[in-house]
Amino acid sequence: MDANRQKFWMLASENQWHRLGDPPDLEYDGDRRSLRLAHQRRFTAFADSQTIARDRLELIPQTLDQYGNRAYWDSDDNSLIATGAMKGKMVILTPGAETGPPTDMAMGHDGVLYMAINGQVLLHDRRDRWDDTTVSAPEFNPWRLAAIPDGGMWVLDRVHGKLGRIQGLPYPRRPFTPYDSGVFRPCQENPNPPRLEVLENIGWPQDETPVALACSLEGKLAVLSWGPENSALIRCLDNSGQLTAPIRLNGVNNPYSISWVSSQRLAVLLAMVGGEAPVYALGDTSTSLWPVGDLYPLKQNFTGGPFLHGIHYPPYYPTVDGCRALRQLSFPFFTKHGFAVNDQSHAPLDSGNPQMVWHRLYLEAVIPQNCGIKIWLAATASPANIIAPEEWYEHRFGTLFANQVRSDVPLGVWERISSEVPHHPGLVPCDREPDRAGLFSVLIQRPGRRVRSLPGRFLHVRIEMIGNGHNTPEIFALRAYGSRFNYVQEYLPRLYWETTYAPEANEAGDATRADFFERFVHNMEGVLTNLEDRVAHSYLLTHPQTVPEESLDWLGSWIGYEFDQTLPQSTRRQYLQYAADLYRWHGTLRGLKLALEIGTNGAVSSGEIVILEDFRLRRTFATILGADLADENDPLTAGAAISGNSFVGDTLFLGDERKKEFLALFGADLPTDALEQAVLDAFFDRLAYRVTILVHEEVEPQDLGLIERIAAKEMPAHVEFRVLTTTHPFLVGVAALVGVDSYLAEKVSPRAVRIGQSHVGRRDLIQGPSALDPRLEGIGTGLPHEGTPRPVAFARDVVVVRGQDATLDASDSRASAGRRIIEYEWKYQQRSGD
Repeated sequence: MDANRQKFWMLASENQWHRLGDPPDLEYDGDRRSLRLAHQRRFTAFADSQTIARDRLELIPQTLDQYGNRAYWDSDDNSLIATGAMKGKMVILTPGAETGPPTDMAMGHDGVLYMAINGQVLLHDRRDRWDDTTVSAPEFNPWRLAAIPDGGMWVLDRVHGKLGRIQGLPYPRRPFTPYDSGVFRPCQENPNPPRLEVLENIGWPQDETPVALACSLEGKLAVLSWGPENSALIRCLDNSGQLTAPIRLNGVNNPYSISWVSSQRLAVLLAMVGGEAPVYALGDTSTSLWPVGDLYPLKQNFTGGPFLHGIHYPPYYPTVDGCRALRQLSFPFFTKHGFAVNDQSHAPLDSGNPQMVWHRLYLEAVIPQNCGIKIWLAATASPANIIAPEEWYEHRFGTLFANQVRSDVPLGVWERISSEVPHHPGLVPCDREPDRAGLFSVLIQRPGRRVRSLPGRFLHVRIEMIGNGHNTPEIFALRAYGSRFNYVQEYLPRLYWETTYAPEANEAGDATRADFFERFVHNMEGVLTNLEDRVAHSYLLTHPQTVPEESLDWLGSWIGYEFDQTLPQSTRRQYLQYAADLYRWHGTLRGLKLALEIGTNGAVSSGEIVILEDFRLRRTFATILGADLADENDPLTAGAAISGNSFVGDTLFLGDERKKEFLALFGADLPTDALEQAVLDAFFDRLAYRVTILVHEEVEPQDLGLIERIAAKEMPAHVEFRVLTTTHPFLVGVAALVGVDSYLAEKVSPRAVRIGQSHVGRRDLIQGPSALDPRLEGIGTGLPHEGTPRPVAFARDVVVVRGQDATLDASDSRASAGRRIIEYEWKYQQRSGD
């Protein structure tokens, strides 16, 4: 609400706009939060060959692992070849000549190589944890594969038009003998065995042939099919497990391979001469799409094969010398014209006032040269969706219309302030530029009517954007103010008031004199209202949450508060907001908790940080029967008065009464001699005036430094502190209290062992990389190698007389390189004839 008590209604978010067209000529940029012309190449047709495309469907795709190693099928040797870790290549798998060549192969996110071959799918573990295994399903012929981020594969059967999913893995080889028959074991030892499940509810119409599929890193599955009249169709798998309605890819006919470029963009390969891979944005619900405006060129040595199966962005395509990544070249291709309305699927702007007169329109936008924006407004007494064309009234923005002949259409002007909302930085994420970028305003009018004011409870908005094909205007927010505060009626005699009313006021014609005078006065009102608003809201310049970012240090200097230079803007504002409490409790445990809570964005309340005064560590894991261990102020027990002392069981530990230090823990008031008193004093001295800050080990190293600096600033001079990292969410043997000395967190996935950081038996694993080329880390990751050479036995001939002892010497025997002989075995062999 402004100084004249006028409210505004705003359109800014994506769900407030209905973009017209299929596909729409406008798009919403989620990163910039703006409505703009679609970044597309309309009416672009790529010439391709259906015959060549069918031939390329039979090519066997290659695959990549996370390290950049590549595997491909060698039809001459009937084997799988890997390369990438070193120069040259090597055979990693030979299925056998009787099986025939595979139809597809793909490296999974689970470190398993999947191969569709001979009507089944072969699972080959690149870490060699288990023997190769196969999965299959009745009346299902695996043909194409796509890796699932959570593990497993999507499988396409183009013969029967079916879709399947591979889940589960075999059990690793066990280093021990089978269980005894008397040991109770589950019927199915492996709870998640490998299996191929066919999605029976998935199918394609008879006039569609599925030819390719791809799964994004976010888990979105897209299937390419050839439809009627050589059309290219994309269907995605929704959350309910059903295929979506087909989306037609305009400009292409017979693409034979697809791959995700990003979470929303899909690239296709065509059988054509020269080079590029058209890319489509699948972010909206359109039934057809045009290629995006960016170019994705292909190298001249592109072999024509399908995209390589990979587990990361960007996708790769095969070349004569290996493969290349599909890279983006940004080109300014935009549609030239587009429309959007606010009330096609959403209610129009409802003022709730039947006597509403819409006053002024503010537009936060970027309007390049030779571009423009037309805002069409209509007001009704009811939320009607059908409005006569003559009831829409045009308002223009941009230099494109500055020299046009018709002068009665209102033309918006650029404002010098960033926003009409007092002291607001505005929503345009770039520097303001006169007549190009920033805030624009226009008085809402009805051009061509005798009385130009626009009355009506409901306001309908239609946007028309005009570009030149290489630039686009952008709208970040649109705000309409009302009801009109009429300066003429508020401050001038009735002599100057409007005396023409409906229906005469709605007639076409020149504006009345009173109407012209009223609109002239509103030119001054627009300036004065902004000045009044800024003065009335000047307190915002000294409020912690609204002070400009560049003035935060200045405002902090008022109260002598200095910020840590690493703190973000939002945290600095929080420190200023709670400055009074921080000063009031400075040097206390409460003040330390508050400072850390603000500086770490809530880590204290969430349990990631626990602050403990060391004297509370006097409690023990052992128990004295009958002792009262309750402490209502203990942060590790949260005031629990009932402990393990009340139960005989796992929580009860009996201690040693002879230990003087143990007696001191719970009996400081017991009679003591000099020696016991010395022990007691020493024990208390070790725990007095000390604070321990427990931080979970997942906190970033830079945040640990921040915690130490905050603690040093808030800690009294006579108190020592230490910051320790903890490794487990729950402290066993103490009190597992959620949010106190423990906290709930997502289960951390095992990582590779790190020297100097990992602990034996704690989460991290020693494992080789799941690389296609085993030369990446040598023997141990599936690398075929010759067996260890056997030792060479050598003993000199000995001649003795019958009846005498003989000494045999094998010291000249040799072991293989890197080994030594530690034991000799002699065996008597009688020669034939002896």
